[in-house]
Amino acid sequence: MYSLTNSTCILRSDGWLIPDDPAHPFYQEYLAWLAEGNTPEPYVPPPPPIPATVTRFQALATLAAGGYLDTVHAYIDTLPRSNITRLAWENAADWERTSPTLNALATMLNLTSAEVDDLFVAASQVSA
Repeated sequence: MYSLTNSTCILRSDGWLIPDDPAHPFYQEYLAWLAEGNTPEPYVPPPPPIPATVTRFQALATLAAGGYLDTVHAYIDTLPRSNITRLAWENAADWERTSPTLNALATMLNLTSAEVDDLFVAASQVSA
């Protein structure tokens, strides 16, 4: 089996990268495999990296876009002013993906770790 890559090389199922070179024996095998009516697996780009940090604005904009911001504000309003979660929410300039406060808020919103990762990726693309 073969897979396309983001270059001119073809990836063979055993991990070999085959150059786009008609004289190369592996490329000749690939062409014969194609001639039999086979189709290579399409190239699938890797997922974007999960940012470690996003700005407060990026986080707020993404929470608003996802419909979470009002729920978080309502929850924060129930906390005493001295509560660490409230202090972090109101004062943090940046949000770290590994922040205990952020993860506590994610739990309150019933978000999975993958959903929080998706929000971080989306937030990293927000600009003012």
